[in-house]
Amino acid sequence: MILVTVNILFTLISSAPLTDFTTDRDALLAFKKAITVDTDGVLSNSWLTNTSICVWAGVTCGIKHHRVTALNLSNFALHGNLSPHLGNLTFLRSLDVSSNNFTGILPTELSKLHRLKHLSASSNNFSGEIPGVILTNMSVLEYIDLRSNNLSGALPSDMCNNTPKLKILVLRENQIYGNIPRSIYKCSEMQKLGLSMNMLSGNLPTEVGNLSMLTVLSLYDNDLQGNIPSSVFNVSRLEFIYLSGNTLSGCIPKEIGSLTSLKYLYLYYNNLTGHIPRQFGNLSSLLGLNIASNKLAGIHDHIITKFLLVF
Repeated sequence: MILVTVNILFTLISSAPLTDFTTDRDALLAFKKAITVDTDGVLSNSWLTNTSICVWAGVTCGIKHHRVTALNLSNFALHGNLSPHLGNLTFLRSLDVSSNNFTGILPTELSKLHRLKHLSASSNNFSGEIPGVILTNMSVLEYIDLRSNNLSGALPSDMCNNTPKLKILVLRENQIYGNIPRSIYKCSEMQKLGLSMNMLSGNLPTEVGNLSMLTVLSLYDNDLQGNIPSSVFNVSRLEFIYLSGNTLSGCIPKEIGSLTSLKYLYLYYNNLTGHIPRQFGNLSSLLGLNIASNKLAGIHDHIITKFLLVF
């Protein structure tokens, strides 16, 4: 009876697909193969085929299935391309390859990571467009940080259509052009929108005012035009507004006075006109203010007194 049970168990194990047990290992080895320079020898000394991948440097595995759930290779001084085989790490929830010297494109295969919540590839030399599917069709993704690369192209017009949980989007210091998509409002849980130091143009969409969870709006050093929509100043959670270095025009909406949580307001180097709203006096949490290099009039005495050190 014991022999029969053992034989049955052996048959089940031997006939089970090996994919789940080998895919993660193969994906990581393919990633390692695409590395051209391992400056500190982290991968060459740790990613050894005679050891479990779960003890490899930067690799975290789940307790239950022993599948790779996190890959943190930040500041490993790696050079090379990002292997498309990373898309086979189907249990991956967090991928951080920031502060290395990766080049080439971000592989579209990353969109296969349907459990991914955190994606950070900042401070590298990635080029080409951001794969549209990452910004439009990753339903649990919460955090994207691709700042300080050489990424180009336009943001997809259907951005946020199927990424409703996206809270942090930071694409600062790239070469992204075109308009900010009106579909941005579909990222209803957005808390930080950082698109500064790119080549964005067109108007600041009124739909930004629908991002009720937003605390940081950072769009400085682009080529945004037109008026600042009054709807933006209805987002009561806003603490940081950085819109300097654009070509925004028109008046500063009086609705700004409702932002009692606002700490920093930078609107300098635009083409704003009209009088400075008296409602500035309601900004009880304000720590930093710069509205210089515009065409504004009527700096009120109470504003000068309150913000003398930050103009």
